Amino acid sequence: MELVEYLDNSPSPAWATESAAQLLDRAGFRHAGSVAAAGSRQFYLRPYAGLLFATRLPEQVPTGFRLIGAHTDSPHLRLKANAAQLREGYALLASEVYGGALLYTWFDRELALAGEIFYRDGESIRSRLVRSNGAVAIVPSLAIHLQRGVNDDGFAPNKQVALSALVTHRAADFDWNNYLATLSGIPAEKILSYDLSLYDAQTAQIGGALGDLLFSARLDNLVSCHSALAALAKSDNSPYTQVVVLYDHEEIGSLSESGAETRLTEALLSEIAARYQLSKTDFEKLMRQSIFLSADMAHAVHPNFADRHDSENRPRLGGGVTLKINQNRRYATSAATQALFTDICRRHGIESQLYTHRNDLPCGSTIGPTVNARLGIPTLDVGVAMLGMHSARETCAWSDVETYSRFMRFFLGGN
Repeated sequence: MELVEYLDNSPSPAWATESAAQLLDRAGFRHAGSVAAAGSRQFYLRPYAGLLFATRLPEQVPTGFRLIGAHTDSPHLRLKANAAQLREGYALLASEVYGGALLYTWFDRELALAGEIFYRDGESIRSRLVRSNGAVAIVPSLAIHLQRGVNDDGFAPNKQVALSALVTHRAADFDWNNYLATLSGIPAEKILSYDLSLYDAQTAQIGGALGDLLFSARLDNLVSCHSALAALAKSDNSPYTQVVVLYDHEEIGSLSESGAETRLTEALLSEIAARYQLSKTDFEKLMRQSIFLSADMAHAVHPNFADRHDSENRPRLGGGVTLKINQNRRYATSAATQALFTDICRRHGIESQLYTHRNDLPCGSTIGPTVNARLGIPTLDVGVAMLGMHSARETCAWSDVETYSRFMRFFLGGN
């Protein structure tokens, strides 16, 4: 599955791991319920909808773990419970801002719907992935004639009032429960709840005057998810135990059963050690020889706002893989892991660049510091430089995607 297809097929975290599973199936990985139950050296686990572990075990006792972590979620508008609203004869869906969305980009854009429906099936509660057939909603702007100063005073929509999405002007003909039943193929009386997201209905595109740019929703961070999986698929014959983890909920702090704070990562590594019948001492030694790569997108220098960037380290589109460094450890890169990054890039001819944040602006973060602290292993924060981060529509250089995955392949110990 190529990146553009992966982006289009992953409109929500649950869909992102479903598409990841399909990619892994094609690469010869097998779904397993646990490490112990896995019947091959390369397999994947899906403990929760937005969380996926994929691993390849070496034939001999490993010399350490090489882990890559990315996240499946992106800032967007998520539907509230009891989302249906009736106003002025219109039917709307109430949304809640998920993460640090760049709100103005969500207005006047064709929006589709995707996620999970939970329902009663006999004696069990099950879930089903759903997505609408094309655009079903729009968050309409208020005309400039009714807010004359908006271009001078700034756009600051009331999140409670302005972010409801219009789905029809025929409110009398719209029933939300029946719509969910039609969308899912599940009788309305069996539906118990839903986890649904609005998403940009426009597909990913390779464009630009020279065909060198990638335009899409959710580049942050599905580019990292796909690049890590592609690298894993091509990285056999490594002395390391290779692990790719796609976490959920990074954009809201990672504090969940499927976020980077989950104890399931440690449990997975312990189960792998048990498969090799390693003692506790040997497992701890293995951990000391391990490295974690936090894969998340990076800020490219903006051609219209270059003064908002650091004067020393200003990544550009097309500049290769980007290493992110912050002395206050908002990124987990250390001097030691920077040395590893530089060494891999030099030995394999990989174009690279550095990112540091302006001292007078608060710095964002990644799953890197979280996993670094939980596992106690050295970590580097790496990404692809992009523009429009957290917009409904983001941009990166197409050439950087291949460079990114190639770097990951060598990090995992592949050829």
